[in-house]
Amino acid sequence: MTAWRDARAIANDLGRETPTRVLRVPVGRAAGLTLAADVRCERPLPPFDNSAMDGWAVAGDGPWREGDPVLAGSIPPTLPLQPGEARPVATGAPVPPGTATVVRSEHAVRLEDEPLIDADPAPGPGSHIRRAGEEAAPGDVVLCTGAVLSPPALGLLAASGVEQVDVSAPPLVTFVAIGDELTGSDPTPGRVTDSLTPMMPSLLAAVGARCATTARALDRAADVAAAIRRARTETIITSGGTAHGPADPVRDALARLEARVLIDGVNLRPGGSLLLARLPDGRHVLSLPGNPLAAVVALLVVGWPLVRGRLGRSAPGLEAVSAAMLPEAIPVAGGPDRAIACVVDGGALAPVPYQRSGMLRGAATATRLAIVSPDGAAVLRLPWAWD
Repeated sequence: MTAWRDARAIANDLGRETPTRVLRVPVGRAAGLTLAADVRCERPLPPFDNSAMDGWAVAGDGPWREGDPVLAGSIPPTLPLQPGEARPVATGAPVPPGTATVVRSEHAVRLEDEPLIDADPAPGPGSHIRRAGEEAAPGDVVLCTGAVLSPPALGLLAASGVEQVDVSAPPLVTFVAIGDELTGSDPTPGRVTDSLTPMMPSLLAAVGARCATTARALDRAADVAAAIRRARTETIITSGGTAHGPADPVRDALARLEARVLIDGVNLRPGGSLLLARLPDGRHVLSLPGNPLAAVVALLVVGWPLVRGRLGRSAPGLEAVSAAMLPEAIPVAGGPDRAIACVVDGGALAPVPYQRSGMLRGAATATRLAIVSPDGAAVLRLPWAWD
């Protein structure tokens, strides 16, 4: 039985052994992808000295004699301001050479009967001027390998003159649902609806992978081994058949495939009856429990770090909290740690109802997963949480 923290590390290290393919894509199509190489600025950011406020570009001490305005989008002036001169400027407009500072519109005082302005209060030198290259100079690294391309990151790249980036392609996954009892239609007596296959593409997308195909296998070692052999992806995820009962075929199937089992069970409930193995050809097999909530927990605790390793990233971060925050959930000493689906309510964690291992009703509303041991708890923000 492997400690769940150790299992996360093992999975992440295994993923790093097989990095995913690198693609070059246009910036506009890179949202949510992971950078596979550092990105350097192509041009000064900002490209020229410009005003951060509507107001007046001034030189020397006031009051200043007002000249022609400079608007955003205009060609940068070439004649420098002389001491005692001022030119109206719009936000983003280039400031003339020799500009000492910008007087904000609300701080300007126009003197009566004269084309003169003064300032109250007087701005300090260089106030409200965005200097060329102050955010980034050509050649500066603006985003590092492993960064996820968020909307602001895409804007930064566009402003930096970057048109294409190298990204890690989302790892492709084959999903195999195991079980004689599974049906995709209305269940008949003794059979249950397969709830994992419909959710798996979106669940894998949430952790950074892509479901290439799904399949079913009966509770027979030969059938499970055949389904894994047919997979054409670097990672295969199965569900069901991971316990030690007479109808659980996964261990026998992995033995037939001569797989090396790296994790056989995790000290966690639900979700602890998982296996992680490496096939002789280097591909990975992550076998999840068949109960829906247990499968989701196992995928988040071990599968997510595995995918992030494939992307060259570390395991998702955990927030440490006191076990006293969830007093009714503290496990007994020596027993398995407990995974508890939670929401944040008034700044505190609150377990959701309906979270037995065979249920999904609680997980459908949860935004956090708390993993609680006798000496504390660690909280994982769920990848689909928007709060």
